Amino acid sequence: MPSFRLTLISGLISAAYAGQALAQDSAAAAPAATPASAAAVAPHQPASSRSAAKAGESDVAEVQRVDVLGLGAAIGFSSTRANVKITQEDLDHYPPGVSGDKILERVSGIQQGSSSAFGGSTFDATINMRGFEKDSIGFSVDGIPNGRTTLGGGAVPSRFFDSSNLASVDVSQSAGQIGAPTNQALAGQINYITADPTEKFGARAEVGVGSANSARAYALINTGEFAPGLSAYVSASRSHSTVSYVRNPSGLNTLGHVDIKLVKDFDNGAQAKFKYSYNSINETSAANVVTLPQFKANPTSDGFTDTWTGVAAKDVNYRAFYGNPREDQMTYLSLYVPVAKGGLDVKVYNALQNGYGKFANLGSTYTGLNSNASSIFFRANQYVTNRNGALAELSGGDGRLLDWKVGAWLERYNYNQQRNFYKVLNPAQGDAASSTSSLNSSLLYWHDGTELVYASNTSNLFDSKLKINYGVSYLASSVDFTAPIYSNTSANPASNKFNYTNRVRENSGLLPKVGLLYRLTPATQIFAGYAKNAASINDANVQANATPATAANSPATRMDSSNSFDLGIRQKGETYSVGLQAFVINATQTFAAGIPVSLTVANVPQARDVKGVELNYKQAIRDWTIFGAATLQQCRYDLSNAKANGFPPTGFIKNDSACVGIADKNLFSELSYHPGNALKMAANVRVRSGWAGYYANPNVAGSGTDDHIAGSWLFGLNGSYKFNKQAVGLNLENVFNRRYISGLAPEVEAVSSASGRYFIGAPRSFYLWYRLDV
Repeated sequence: MPSFRLTLISGLISAAYAGQALAQDSAAAAPAATPASAAAVAPHQPASSRSAAKAGESDVAEVQRVDVLGLGAAIGFSSTRANVKITQEDLDHYPPGVSGDKILERVSGIQQGSSSAFGGSTFDATINMRGFEKDSIGFSVDGIPNGRTTLGGGAVPSRFFDSSNLASVDVSQSAGQIGAPTNQALAGQINYITADPTEKFGARAEVGVGSANSARAYALINTGEFAPGLSAYVSASRSHSTVSYVRNPSGLNTLGHVDIKLVKDFDNGAQAKFKYSYNSINETSAANVVTLPQFKANPTSDGFTDTWTGVAAKDVNYRAFYGNPREDQMTYLSLYVPVAKGGLDVKVYNALQNGYGKFANLGSTYTGLNSNASSIFFRANQYVTNRNGALAELSGGDGRLLDWKVGAWLERYNYNQQRNFYKVLNPAQGDAASSTSSLNSSLLYWHDGTELVYASNTSNLFDSKLKINYGVSYLASSVDFTAPIYSNTSANPASNKFNYTNRVRENSGLLPKVGLLYRLTPATQIFAGYAKNAASINDANVQANATPATAANSPATRMDSSNSFDLGIRQKGETYSVGLQAFVINATQTFAAGIPVSLTVANVPQARDVKGVELNYKQAIRDWTIFGAATLQQCRYDLSNAKANGFPPTGFIKNDSACVGIADKNLFSELSYHPGNALKMAANVRVRSGWAGYYANPNVAGSGTDDHIAGSWLFGLNGSYKFNKQAVGLNLENVFNRRYISGLAPEVEAVSSASGRYFIGAPRSFYLWYRLDV
């Protein structure tokens, strides 16, 4: 029987991919059981294991044995919607310090890319889910909303936790989770879950070195239970690296991170948690974007220069002028209190971000600077964001016909952006300290509000063979935009823009969601789901509609929305699991398209239709584990529903054409070997088909020709060995040193058709690491 299943799955994958160049990501695999002794000293322990540990070492071992096998998690078993969980055993295939976006390659439906072999947390990290970019995917950390992931002031969630403190990742590809706290999830929801402190004292140290001048040191101390029911940990890490694909690049990127977490368990079953995370990034070895002809001419050059020459036309591309130095902080407090046959869960949080995007221009670029092409101006796009919010959920029921919850989420968000130009006086410094500001080209303020309320219930019918989850949510969004200086780059005062404003109040109406699960047998189940989703008004869209303060405000921009359908079947045995699911998504969106050399934007409506099939498979055969996740999908623009003409004067989109940056096919497959508790070895392959780059616009002179990016396949190896509370490991990525484009620059979706802009993928890379638990 296992050989038949292997043959069937292999045939399905081979038939779907035969004769085509491919590449990319997905789901979860896992080796042999961790012994109880190792579990007792591990610095982190899942929350579910905290109570189990009190029952004895055998209980801990049993809990970990189930988690290690991970068969149900790999296919979202018992979920009424498409769902996958990345477990701790999946995370063990990656080196310490891996970025949170890299591990998403194990999830079907997701395509991930970065200029760093082990993932990134800045400008060059791309994540696509079911035909949508990361600014249409919901993200959260421990259930705390991440906020926007858009370029310039946004943040990716991996900045708010150290990956060494990560316990698991819960992924809902359908965005059907009722009450998920996000204001941008059209395609799906991803929740990163950090580990809780252990009840026993412990410590962990990690060090690693690798390609691209990468090095990292990490230390953690678990206090153990230092007061009744109270335990905590504190961790700190420091790492550095350079851009990966350039030989001897200038500069150095450094990252410092601190996590503090406390958990208090009460005798009545209540629990309180506090977490604080601090992240500091300084980039002086930034990755650049390239056009397709540039990449084909030299796939190891990105147009930045790494040696100061004294010639302004060359030095304006000096790498140290670019990057995204920043500080990110998140603090939250959560409290769960049992109430009758349910409970009340309350969370409050604050997220702060402070940084600036670096760039450089010649003095002749903007007439508001000067006309001297031999002078260089350093541009700092400084921003400060402050998010404050609260979530509350009350649940109860009898576990049969009634298993209900009602909840609400409230957030207030302030975002300030100021763009200054500084004349470079001291090239060695390469930052704003070189000079006082030569020009303040823009000063922008946003004050946003988000309110979400929801209610849902789960009913189990026909002796629990049928499970139905159904409910509604309602999202309200408000944005107040003011710009004392909207655009101030022209030497002619009459051409500049001052005191622009706009105010938007919109709501989604009722958003119904339903998921059904029917158990054909204890091992086989079918499921189906529908979700109406909406995304709150984007800051850039409100900016695009801004008008002078003396004029009437522009009409409100409608919310982006999507209709998502799922249908699938899952089967789980003692040593295998397999899931096959189909999906259809129809969405209507509005993009803010940049107007060249103006610092202003214009709104472009569009719609897209996505459909596809996802396959997840996991099989344990003695000391071997086989894992595979594949996606076949089609994403097409539908401009007729968005009242656009197929070639808008701004933007790149073309009616009924493939969505840019989205591959139709991707696969992640892994074979791992684990003969005992000590040794683990694995080989994996990521395959991604070719994809549309950008579309030339006949309404824009010199826009060039359409781009098509070739597919790629990447081969990786990893291994580790545990001994005496120690572990050593080696990870290899892109073993055959393939040259490829890793992703689309995010601003391509918000810039007029002029040229495609892409990130270069990482070459062959290694990372050697060591871990000690005490």
